[in-house]
Amino acid sequence: MGLAGFLALAPLRADKPETPGGQQVVVSMAGFAPPRLTAKTGTDLTVTLVNPDSRFHTDGGGWHQFRVEALDLDVKIPPSSQRTVTLRALRAGTYVFYCDVCCGGKENPTMRGILEVTG
Repeated sequence: MGLAGFLALAPLRADKPETPGGQQVVVSMAGFAPPRLTAKTGTDLTVTLVNPDSRFHTDGGGWHQFRVEALDLDVKIPPSSQRTVTLRALRAGTYVFYCDVCCGGKENPTMRGILEVTG
């Protein structure tokens, strides 16, 4: 079973994006991995969001979200897929991101993360 699961998720285990400043985040019913992202002030940050959960996930139908209110960003990631988003010319600050689609929503500590932008 372990090998079957490993092989089934192979398309979702992409290498880190080749774009400078790129980071990959897995969003699953277990939360965000990693739960902390970093970037430099004034640079672009490309984030590839990977959702390994299937449509049979009992809470939210397998959908997840990457929401950063302070940046007016709301990306929904369908089950068993990935989305890539580029945040342009970030300003210094600490930004909270979360998923409010399932698993207790943004009030669940595992469904929240931090984007730290420093000079």
